[in-house]
Amino acid sequence: MKPPIPHWHFLVNPAAGRGRAARKWARLLPRLQAALPGMTWAESDAENSLTVLAEAAVRAGRLRLVGVGGDGTHHDILNGIVAAGNVERVLYAPFPLGSGNDWVRTLGTPRQLSAWLATLHAGHWIDHAIGNLVYYRTPSGPRMPAIRSFLNVAGMAYDAEVVRRAEKARFKHRLLYPLLTLAYLRDFTAPTVRIDYDGQAFQGPVHTVNFGIGRYNGGGMRLVPQADPERPDLALTFAPEFSIAKILLHAWRFYTASIGRVPGVVTAHASQVGVAPTQGTLELEADGEWLGYGPVTVRLDHRRLRVVVPAGRRG
Repeated sequence: MKPPIPHWHFLVNPAAGRGRAARKWARLLPRLQAALPGMTWAESDAENSLTVLAEAAVRAGRLRLVGVGGDGTHHDILNGIVAAGNVERVLYAPFPLGSGNDWVRTLGTPRQLSAWLATLHAGHWIDHAIGNLVYYRTPSGPRMPAIRSFLNVAGMAYDAEVVRRAEKARFKHRLLYPLLTLAYLRDFTAPTVRIDYDGQAFQGPVHTVNFGIGRYNGGGMRLVPQADPERPDLALTFAPEFSIAKILLHAWRFYTASIGRVPGVVTAHASQVGVAPTQGTLELEADGEWLGYGPVTVRLDHRRLRVVVPAGRRG
């Protein structure tokens, strides 16, 4: 007798997309139950975060997980999987329902249910890189380092400031980040930093610093177009302080994989990156979630997460 096939366990963020995910989930659940007999699910709430639910699921032996929501949902679930310490045995499938779905663009994950189910049943997956960040939750004073994992893109300086402000916005939409990116340019003061990566160094004021595993963030921006989740290293992009006029002139390149053609912008790959502020405040975000402050050290975890992707995906 063959052993039973493990059932899929869904982790749902009903607040994703400002509550729209809950309504979509309620409509889709009967179809999912019909297609995936034995599936189980858990929903996050004020007392049980997705991170807590994911860690508990993995510790209970539920190793086939589906994350229902957007980029922030997958970020929180990843950190629960990492906390459980059984990363490489987990098979993870993203089910995009939130307002921020940049990570699944790199993967090519279908958004239409029938196509998504076909991808799930096909069982094709990749060994997806995991990024590790060491940072601080307060800007100064006595403090202990914090550690966080990410799946897609982490950003510092202006990128992180926009994410912090976007979290306070009354509405959520995939175009919110691009709109705020333009809106706050006048208020931004570029921090002066030192960046060390694989024997190279840069020092000066920066507009943004990004570390990439996936290629898209911020509602379709391509600040790390050289990223690949199957590579053994991180994509690194940093841009020195620019005038508003220069930013507006080259803004179209943020969406066309040609940011490296802007004079002064550096695009590279690195096994480890350290970014430390020498003047001003340096903020950090990851996967669209504001985290804290620099100095920051980032590297890839030695473990990989198996992530379900379409069979025809190209890296």
